[in-house]
Amino acid sequence: MPVLVSHAPADTVWAQWINESLQAAGHAVEMLPAGVDFADRLALALSGSDRVIVLVSAEHRASESDWSQVPITTALTVLRLDSVPTPAPLRAADCKSLHDLDEEEALEVLMTTIQSPQNPFSRTS
Repeated sequence: MPVLVSHAPADTVWAQWINESLQAAGHAVEMLPAGVDFADRLALALSGSDRVIVLVSAEHRASESDWSQVPITTALTVLRLDSVPTPAPLRAADCKSLHDLDEEEALEVLMTTIQSPQNPFSRTS
């Protein structure tokens, strides 16, 4: 199943790590640096069978209006990279935090997220 990873350009290092980790686990990955039409692209991906991971950090410059255009589905996962709160329109999505996790813990969260998008026992929710 393809995975779309949307990220702020400033978070490219995180996005590349996620890309490499998912590819190593056998997933096809498409990278989507956030641009002017990123919310439309996310909505399109979520209308199909793609899994979508949105990386959120203080560096992401999307507005509340942008986030409001992203449909909340079970295929959407929001990964917080720092202590910034999840944008209000995305709070109903599957949200996890990678903030302050070591690489092994972050990898566990990532893989659990991809294999089971609604894991009620996740320790990083």
